[in-house]
Amino acid sequence: MRNSAVLSILVTVLSFFIISGCGNGGGSGNILLNGTITNSAQLGTITVTVLEGNTRLGRTTTDSGGNFSLRFRSFTGSVILRFESDTFNAERPNITVTDDSTIVMNITLQQSPTVITINSWQVFQDPLFIRNESQFSFIESLVDFIMDANGGDCLIGTGASSITIRVKSIDISECREGVRTQDSASVVLEADEGISLSSNRDAVITLNESFVTIGQTSNPVSNSVLIESFNQNGINAAGNSTVIIDPQNNNCSISGGRRAVNISGTATVDTDGCTLSDG
Repeated sequence: MRNSAVLSILVTVLSFFIISGCGNGGGSGNILLNGTITNSAQLGTITVTVLEGNTRLGRTTTDSGGNFSLRFRSFTGSVILRFESDTFNAERPNITVTDDSTIVMNITLQQSPTVITINSWQVFQDPLFIRNESQFSFIESLVDFIMDANGGDCLIGTGASSITIRVKSIDISECREGVRTQDSASVVLEADEGISLSSNRDAVITLNESFVTIGQTSNPVSNSVLIESFNQNGINAAGNSTVIIDPQNNNCSISGGRRAVNISGTATVDTDGCTLSDG
């Protein structure tokens, strides 16, 4: 009886840690990679392998149109793609991946000299709920980062957690709440090009000592920021929280069904010349 009780406690504790773990790796979520080799007709059937170090995570071959699909788990958040045919053999290292996402790539394989070119790279990420001291970091200048919550919450950070997304472009839509931070959590959204964030309720809501910044990278191309809430506030900052909007050349629009920006407590919001539109 005593052993059964101890076993029950261990199972409960283990389950808690498995459920609570969030981040780029850890093997806790599925990753689906859908790709197309644009010049596959020149190369014949191509074997595509996903590696993590020397460990093979998955392998498949292209169809007649150069398309391939692989589902795998990553424990480090960085994988290698290997492409092999009778006339081609090369690897593309440092492919950043995240749990619970779908990756869509369009790739060209050049034979002489041997070059792997990623023409387009989209990441469709499931909503994120990061808590305690967990971290989520996705940094890749080639990526169009897309999140469609289908009416649920999109990015939630609590405790001392942090979310950093620094990519080519960001499109977060169909949110109940867009970005929500509380306690001392932080969210950083930066893109070389456009950032779009839309929600039914508050698009950005910050509480307590939390922090949110949305804007350009250190090397923007044509960065713009669009934040919109259909029924509440574009930005709702409370407590002692901070929100910084930093678009390139003030190319920014914030709108809300109630207010573009609502501030209470000792919160601060810097909209950096954005166009503000109240409902």
